[in-house]
Amino acid sequence: MQKTDKEVMKYTKVSSATLAFVALMMIFSSCHKETIQINPLATFNIELTKKYSDEGIVNKSLVTEFDASVSVAYEDDTVVYSNKFVAADNASDLYMYDHANSDVMYAAQGKPFRVLVDAIIGGVAFHGESEIYVLEDEPVTTSINMVSSFNYVDLGLPSGLKWANCNLGASSPEKYGSYFAWGETTDKVDYSWGTYSYYNDSVFTKYNGSDGLIILEASDDASTASLGDNWRMPTKAEFEELLNNCTATFTTSNGVNGYRFTGSNGNSIFLPMAGGRDGNGLLSGGESGFYWLSSLYSDDTDYAWGFLIDSESAYTTSYYRMYGQTIRPVFNE
Repeated sequence: MQKTDKEVMKYTKVSSATLAFVALMMIFSSCHKETIQINPLATFNIELTKKYSDEGIVNKSLVTEFDASVSVAYEDDTVVYSNKFVAADNASDLYMYDHANSDVMYAAQGKPFRVLVDAIIGGVAFHGESEIYVLEDEPVTTSINMVSSFNYVDLGLPSGLKWANCNLGASSPEKYGSYFAWGETTDKVDYSWGTYSYYNDSVFTKYNGSDGLIILEASDDASTASLGDNWRMPTKAEFEELLNNCTATFTTSNGVNGYRFTGSNGNSIFLPMAGGRDGNGLLSGGESGFYWLSSLYSDDTDYAWGFLIDSESAYTTSYYRMYGQTIRPVFNE
């Protein structure tokens, strides 16, 4: 593939085995005449199927706590609450509801509603929702099953490398997922040199050309940090393998623009045009996709390799390392 000049971007599972999240138990008790306070039980049980726990789709040992967005959704209104869950111990999959760091939730009495739960757990987005309930004076208990479509896909590549079917932090192939500066393992609000982890007083403190590091170390790889040792960001050579061995087609999936890469075995992955972040804004969402690769741009360490997808082509290019971009993980057995 032809590499662009050092123009930095101008932002111009489903699987046969799914993660079964059982269960978020909630008890509703009377608060006052108009609303009823929802008091979640102190447990949130997570059970991973054998495929997920053994093959490393999500490494539960890395997940010691997570935040959940819990919504009380009526037909004409939705109220969103922020909740936190922490691991009960090191041996089980039990998470405790953290009362001290969670909102108190309410539901209107006598009005039909549904409880929706969204959380990013181990770098993978999960969603669950309850049945429809109408609260009267007596407590009601509900159980919510949390699932995600995150998985890996065998495209029949010569290397045997498998690509994730979703972006890191996404719950489905069409979702944009989370945005990361190159070498950082968590998303943030502001993507600039002033907030970049490896930049201090106009000097790079790591991956600087003199330390000999040209590929992200595992501790600096957002995919590995979130999903476990079997997962990582692809290298420049691995994306070129994808391009050279798959049919790349600009298309729209569920109303989202992106590229579908179809392997010789007929399997495919869809990469959405998720745009990117410079400062605190999202730019070019739906028009272009800016993805990170794990390879440093050795000619100038201000940059790292990535790839770009737009309506006309897909190719490797270089970007300023402080930009916020999406990541499509790869899986090594």
